[in-house]
Amino acid sequence: MNRDVVHRILIAAEMLLLALPASAICVFFSLALLSTVGFPWDFEALLIMHFVLLGNLGIVGLWRSAIAYLWHRGAGLGALLWWWRAACLGAGLACVSLLLSELLVAGWQAPEIVAIVATGSLASPLLVPFLHLACLRRGAYRHNAAGPA
Repeated sequence: MNRDVVHRILIAAEMLLLALPASAICVFFSLALLSTVGFPWDFEALLIMHFVLLGNLGIVGLWRSAIAYLWHRGAGLGALLWWWRAACLGAGLACVSLLLSELLVAGWQAPEIVAIVATGSLASPLLVPFLHLACLRRGAYRHNAAGPA
């Protein structure tokens, strides 16, 4: 078995065992959160809606990037620049949510919106396949930059 096959098996396992349950939970909770936002939208409601929509876009971007890698190997990682950017956005939101949840656990008295954004830490298992794809993407660019040996 060569390295590419091992990485493809690992990405498939990460997406099925980590990303699928986390994606399902996050999408379910985001739809539930969107259903609680009433119509006279204030600034806080708009922030919640943007956080939810951008987080869901990040989840879709991660799935699209992973499927492109599994189908097209290294060439699939470079072809989907916009989906990769969406996945990076989702990873950034997950990191911010993790930071806020740790601050809340440490005893920080924050407004309700911070607690709502901290629930995005449920998406933290999505960081594992994201970081794996990021390493593969960097390796693919490094290999292409070196040219044929």
